[in-house]
Amino acid sequence: MNSKHITFGILTAIILAGVGFGVNYLWDKRFGPTAASGADCALAQELIDKAQTPPADATEAESWEQQIRQVRYTRFENDGISTEVGRYVYWSRVKATGAAERPRAGELDEITELAVGHCADSGVDLRIPKLAF
Repeated sequence: MNSKHITFGILTAIILAGVGFGVNYLWDKRFGPTAASGADCALAQELIDKAQTPPADATEAESWEQQIRQVRYTRFENDGISTEVGRYVYWSRVKATGAAERPRAGELDEITELAVGHCADSGVDLRIPKLAF
């Protein structure tokens, strides 16, 4: 191999890396989590903290979840973070009541990843405890 082939290979690798980075950036902007405000992310943390102590009684837990849902629907501006908080609250209720339903593999990690993604640029560092089933 001569130096022209090596130079061409290096240049090609740099260009492909740049294109890959650009495509990934655009993909995340189009299909990734939407940016939530600091107020929405602070509210998300508040509701996630509240989700740590759901009632064990199924009827009380349903009412508890409805109260959180009402807060979500009236106070959140960003639907994405609201949805992830709702999913987390739901699984917290399921766990507390001992219902037989279980999340699909990776669903709880997905909830955490998306919620944190919505709040990545908000100035709020979400702390989402793991739910173990």
